[in-house]
Formats: sequence, C-alpha cells, structure tokens
Amino acid sequence: MTASWPEPVERIASFLRESEALGRLEELPAGIDAPPGPAARAEAFDCDGRTLVALLPEGREVDRARLSRRAGCGALRPAARREFPFQGARVILDRSLLAARTVWLEAGSPRHFLGLSPRQLLRLTRSETGIFLIDD
Repeated sequence: MTASWPEPVERIASFLRESEALGRLEELPAGIDAPPGPAARAEAFDCDGRTLVALLPEGREVDRARLSRRAGCGALRPAARREFPFQGARVILDRSLLAARTVWLEAGSPRHFLGLSPRQLLRLTRSETGIFLIDD
C-alpha cells in the first residue's frame, strides 16, 4: 500500500521519483511546527525580467545588494513565490547551507517538508552558490 499525499506534495514526490533523488518527504505530526532539522526557505525575485530564487537558512535575511551583484541584476524586486524544484528560475543557494547534512524545505504545504542533502538540492534545482546573507 502506498501513502497518499495531498496533490501539491505528490507533485514533489513524483519529481523526486523521476529524478531518482535521495530525499525524504515528511508530514509534521499534530502540534509540531518545525521540520526535523535545519530549515531553509526560498525567496523569489524578479532580476531584470528573469525569475531568481534565493535559498537561505530559515531565520536569516537576504542582503539584496549582495544577491543582486552575485546574480548580475540591475534591479532586484520581490516576485511571486515559487515551488520546489523552482523550474524556469535561476536558483542561488547560500553557501552557509552547504554545511548541513540535510536541508529541509517546505514541500507543497506548511505541514510537509522535504529533506535533501545540499548536494542533492544543488543537483535537483541546478543551483549556483553564493554568499548573500545579511551579516549577524
């Protein structure tokens, strides 16, 4: 018997199967609001008419000037949210995420998370890496 995911989560599960990716999808138990490990989030931007997705640790903020320079944008403006695997977008992963064993991203709903190694995340999203966080 196979588990039945909600449709947006199943889209991600299907992508993982087709990509032969080593990842883990989890539904958070009732009363739990955080993934089982270091969380990352995606912020979408318009970069001179192209979509740019920045992947960064949850709780950290993008330094837009740094990201704009890294991406070669003349103008960087917030854009509509994009869903994993961010197809059609240029993706830049902050290098600080490379130290994690597993990175957890929201997967189709606030109750579902996808756990991937940084290496798998880079491969599946065709990410580049950069340093673009506001310094603590």
